Amino acid sequence: MTENLLLATLPREERRRLDPFLEPVEMSLYDVLIEANEPITDLYFPFDAITSTVQELPDGATIETGLMGVEGLIGIQFWLHSNTTPTRTLVQVAGRGHRMRAEDFRREVMEKVESPLNDLVARYVHAFLVITSTIAACNRLHTIDERLCRWLKLTHNRVRRNEFYIRHDFLAQMLGVHRPTVSIAANILQKAGLISYSRGNLRILDPEGLAEGACECLELMEAQFDGIFDRPWRELVEEE
Repeated sequence: MTENLLLATLPREERRRLDPFLEPVEMSLYDVLIEANEPITDLYFPFDAITSTVQELPDGATIETGLMGVEGLIGIQFWLHSNTTPTRTLVQVAGRGHRMRAEDFRREVMEKVESPLNDLVARYVHAFLVITSTIAACNRLHTIDERLCRWLKLTHNRVRRNEFYIRHDFLAQMLGVHRPTVSIAANILQKAGLISYSRGNLRILDPEGLAEGACECLELMEAQFDGIFDRPWRELVEEE
C-alpha cells in the first residue's frame, strides 16, 4: 500500500491540490501522535501504520477505544471542532503515512466549500464512533480469546503482512486486561496454530482461523468502514 484510502479515493485534481499540505512521515512504534488534553497540532493519514486511541482510567489502567489504519484519519476530534481530547493516540505498529498541519486541514478541508475529503471524513467519523461503542460492548460481553482474535485480525487486515512487533504488556493495555491474562490467551492461540510469538515478534499463521475465532464484532466493525467507500474497503486495498 502506497496511499491512505481516504486520500486515494479523492478525485485526481483534488488530491493534487492537497499534495503541498501533505508531508510523508515515518510513524515509529509507540510514538504519541495526539497527547491527552494537549492541543491537536497535526492530523495523520496512515498507509501501513496502525494507531490506537486509548483512554486512561482513574486507577492508571488504559484501554483501547479505537483503532486506525489505512482506511482512516488520526485527529477526528479536530474535525469535530475540538482542539483537545482526553484520549491519547499512539502508534502500535510502525509504518508510514502523511501528516497535515491542523490549520492547513481546517483551511483546505473543513472550510472549503464542497470538499470531497470533508465528505469522506464525515463518513469516517460516523464509522469510528460506531466502532467505539462496539468496542465498549465487546469488552463487556466477549471472552478474552475472542477479543484477542478480533484485535489481531483487525490489525492484520490493515498492515497486510503476517509479521509485526507487539509486546504482551501493550496487548494487555489495548484489551484492558492484566498481562498474565493476555499471555494465557496468546498461548491458547499459539497451541491452536493461529499465531506464533517470540520476544515481541508476532506472526499470523492462520488469518482465516483468527477471523473464525473472533467474536461477531469483527465483521460488524469492518462493515462500518465499508460504508465510507460504498464497497468493501479491503477490496480497495487489494487493488492498490
